[in-house]
Parts: sequence; structure tokens; C-alpha cells
Amino acid sequence: MHFDLPLGLFWNRTRRNIVATDFLPQLEAGDIGLLGVAIYVEDKYLPDQALRVALDQVAILHTEVETTPQLMLCRSFTDIQRAQAEDRIGFILTMEGAEPLGDDPFLLQIFHQLGLRMISLTHARINAAASGGVFAATGSPSDGLTTFGRELVAECDRLGILLDLAHINPVGFEEICTLTKRPVIVSHTNARHFYDVERNISDDQIKMIGVRGGVVGINAILVSPNKEEATLDRYIDHIEHVANLIGVDGVGIGFDFCEFLWRQMPASEREELEAKLTSPQFLSDLSNHSQARNVTHKLIERGFKDEEIAKILRGNWLRVLRHAL
Repeated sequence: MHFDLPLGLFWNRTRRNIVATDFLPQLEAGDIGLLGVAIYVEDKYLPDQALRVALDQVAILHTEVETTPQLMLCRSFTDIQRAQAEDRIGFILTMEGAEPLGDDPFLLQIFHQLGLRMISLTHARINAAASGGVFAATGSPSDGLTTFGRELVAECDRLGILLDLAHINPVGFEEICTLTKRPVIVSHTNARHFYDVERNISDDQIKMIGVRGGVVGINAILVSPNKEEATLDRYIDHIEHVANLIGVDGVGIGFDFCEFLWRQMPASEREELEAKLTSPQFLSDLSNHSQARNVTHKLIERGFKDEEIAKILRGNWLRVLRHAL
């Protein structure tokens, strides 16, 4: 439920057929049927160019989908079902950080018309809606949502946009859970039990998602702060931890594969990002979508039943999306 594809398309916007060339073989090899593709605006474009960059990303994504028969942009659960029936890969358009909206809730309607169906209010920074969680055990701002942030929550409920609690600070996380009666999700995160930073999700937060009938998507980048423990087995540990807390119905996949972006960055930008956030630990046997089957194999080894694996790989996300869309 999280992939920074629109950012990758924006970086390579002088090219055409980028998905077909760079990503489709991996998606097909990994049997990926549905993918959350996230608008994300880099710091250097904030605030003045955030809307333009976001719209550029959406326009390029629409062009790529329209020219690649194997893909389909899904605006409803019926679209998801049609993509499955036609053996096409469905894209759900999401937004990571509300910066493109500035402080104008009416812009959310425009993005909804363009296909937006899921939004996380923040990344690891402060914006007009809320504050992000830091990549440290403590230190996030103690403020909850702003007035604008609360307006966005209400507007998401009205439009049927799924609220994603990835990256938000703990106070904002709890406030969203009190403001909406609909299921909420975390598209990509890891358990603080194994990697204790505020960007990840605590046991209490996992239980908040479970009570609301939501899903926690497990991220393949922050499974451990130690390189030697950043393994596929530890990735499965995160799945087991969430399942033990709220049941297997509450856990899904949120790979957030971004090594393709990391490789394109100049060394100076990588160093700056590591200093500001953290060093990503890419898993050798789970670094892109072509390796998704490795998760299935490992779940079988760990003793998960077939019906449980089906829920983790697709069923839980589909249940929430059926309700939300």
C-alpha cells in the first residue's frame, strides 16, 4: 500500500514508458495486483512549488497508466475488482504529506477528482495540517492537528478518502482516531518493539488501529536499526508482532521499496537525508517487488495457515478498501 512511484516518474519526466521499462517486470514477477502509489513533494519545492510538483506527478502517472495496458488507476472498489478480473495491476493514488494542499481544504476535492483515495497528513516534518514523527525515540512536536488538519479529516470522511496514519506524531495519531469513526490504516511502518523511533508504531497505536478495524502495513526498510538484523526473518517478526497484538486481520504489506530512488540520488543528497532522517537498511532478499514471493515462502515456514497468508498479502487491504471506497 505504499510505493513512491510518482516521485520516481517526476525525477525521470523527460522519459516515456517508465513503468513498462523500469517497474512492470518486477511487479509481474512478484504477482503484485494492487499498489498504493504516493504523491510526495521534496523539501526543496516547499512551500511555493508543492502544488505544481504534485500535479506534475499526477499528470505523468495518468499518462503512464493510459499508455500501459497492463495497468489501471482504481477510483472505486469496483475498479479494483475489474482490474483483478482483467489481470491488470491496479494503482490506488495516495498522498504522503498534505503539503500540496497548502492550507486550502477545497484542493482536496480537486485531488479526489484526479483519483486520490488515501492520504497521510504528514511526512517527517511539520506542515499546515499536523506534525510528523521523528526518526528517534523521542522529540516529535507535542502539538496535535491544526484547525486545517481537523478540516481535512472531516473532508476525507465526506469524500471517502482513507486516512493513513503513517509518519504522523503520536499526538496527531491519537487525535485522528478520536475524530473519525471510519477505519484508519497505517500504509507503511514498523513496530517500535523492534525499532524504537517515533516514525514507527507503538503497541498502543497498533491496538488503536485494531479496534477501528484497520490494517498496519509492514515496511521493508526500517525492520532494525542494526544492519546485521535487517533480514527477511526480522520483517516477518514485525508481521507476527502485529498479528499477536490485534489478530491476523490487522496486518498487511507496506513494502515502501525505495532503493531505486536511493541509487539515483547524488551522494551529497544521500548524506543529507541520512543526517536528517536515518540510514535505510535495504534487505538483500526483499528489496523490490519481484521478491514479494519470498514473504509468502517465509510465512509458510513460520507456520501461518493458507487463509492467514491470503489475508496478510491481500485480503485485509481489500476488506478496508471495500469499506472505504
